[in-house]
Amino acid sequence: MFPPLFAGPTYPSPRNSMPVRLRFLPFVLLFLGCASASSGTNLSPSALRDAERALHVRSDAFQAAESALDAQRATSFWATDAVVQPAGSPALVGRDAVGALYRQIFGSGAVKELRGTPSHVEMAKSGDLAYETGVNRIVWKTPNGDALDMGKYLLVWKKIGGEWYASAISFTSDAAAPVPMK
Repeated sequence: MFPPLFAGPTYPSPRNSMPVRLRFLPFVLLFLGCASASSGTNLSPSALRDAERALHVRSDAFQAAESALDAQRATSFWATDAVVQPAGSPALVGRDAVGALYRQIFGSGAVKELRGTPSHVEMAKSGDLAYETGVNRIVWKTPNGDALDMGKYLLVWKKIGGEWYASAISFTSDAAAPVPMK
């Protein structure tokens, strides 16, 4: 069982002085806020299956755009009010900020490979809100050779105007720093 978020001792993270449990607070608040944004109307089982299929197609296209290092196409999958929470960096808010990040990291040549692999998708019964968890693989070009960074992500999808858009993401690395590739 997991310890309560706000009780007992706190343990500093090796990458950040903020107590580990308090670092989970934004995820809890994000999930609760997104859950309350759902329409509250349950879809029929067949309509829910259709919504899930549409989300999987959209997620695959999003992953393909990122893997192609196509900043413009990848940006188009984000909601206008999107929130991106990279580990160790301030949050980015809005599609324009997400697009600027893509243009910066893809345009600089620093990223040689970016691949996200969804491992689980959970959809609200209303069919207008979902979250996806997965793993990511990033190969960074460095002066000392390529460096591999493996990590994980939590992505929130929201249906807007009949189309799925990435609404929020948090991602972290599994290592303290990218490791040199041999």
